[in-house]
Amino acid sequence: MTADVWVLGNLTIDDLVLADGTTAMGLCGGNAIFAALGARLWSTRVGLSARVGPDYPASHVQALAATGIRLALSPVEAPSMHNWALYETADRRRFINWLDSGSHLDQSLLPAEVPPDAGSARVCHIAPMPLEVQAQLVRHLWGQGALVSLDPHDEYIPGAEATLLDLLGMVDLFLPSRQEAALLFGRDAPEEAARAFAARGPRAVVVKLGAEGSLVCGQGQATPRYVPAVPVEAVDPTGAGDAFCGAFGATYGRGGSLLESTCRATVAASFVVERRGALAILPLDPATAKRRLEWLTHTLKGDTSLCAWTSAN
Repeated sequence: MTADVWVLGNLTIDDLVLADGTTAMGLCGGNAIFAALGARLWSTRVGLSARVGPDYPASHVQALAATGIRLALSPVEAPSMHNWALYETADRRRFINWLDSGSHLDQSLLPAEVPPDAGSARVCHIAPMPLEVQAQLVRHLWGQGALVSLDPHDEYIPGAEATLLDLLGMVDLFLPSRQEAALLFGRDAPEEAARAFAARGPRAVVVKLGAEGSLVCGQGQATPRYVPAVPVEAVDPTGAGDAFCGAFGATYGRGGSLLESTCRATVAASFVVERRGALAILPLDPATAKRRLEWLTHTLKGDTSLCAWTSAN
């Protein structure tokens, strides 16, 4: 069965330190997991490929498999990535590896490890990894049949802007954060950046604005469309952007419009920020997801009679 979206990325173990001093240790994390769960909210046809270290908790893998996500994991001898996720504000953070952690490069897939099912999926999403790895994966997937979706990583952009911009000619969906867009474009101008990136080849560019929502721009679109975030009680933003990307790819892969894909992606992200750790959003709640999607859709249409919202919805 052809997957609507296949995610390529990392599995991690996260120790969280929020700006208010709240901590949570040993959480199931990783951009691949958040992206796949975001996609799984809207699709039963989701695949995930990543490297897995010998110390990665088997219970995390079992929980993912139980959701129906198709797993194609590549065992490696390098230890898993174990991070400190340190937040100064909701938008300012850094990830620091434990001293005995595997590195980001150690735990990033090479083209030879990508299963054929990924190349034949409707959308293949490349989550944040070292740019040298992302570039190899984009070139490997280009022309295989899958639409290529790319989410860059801010740490690898400075000094490599030209390399990343050149890749956009082989990318169908480009989904940077506001910070990443600013680094790549040269200044913080999300609308201008979205148009400039779209002009380089992608069918769609989405600039993720965190708690402010997102901007979506198609090729030749003069003005990007703004989509607000769903107002929920945010606890931890880790992984929200990844869930957004997975849900966007799953919806677009099934023939959804750019606006519908962005709305469903926004809803997926809203579940992630309410909880700590990727598996905390399980079991998935399609009824609440539908209500949030209806609220967002009516908000964009200006139907104020249906725009009242509380985090209890």
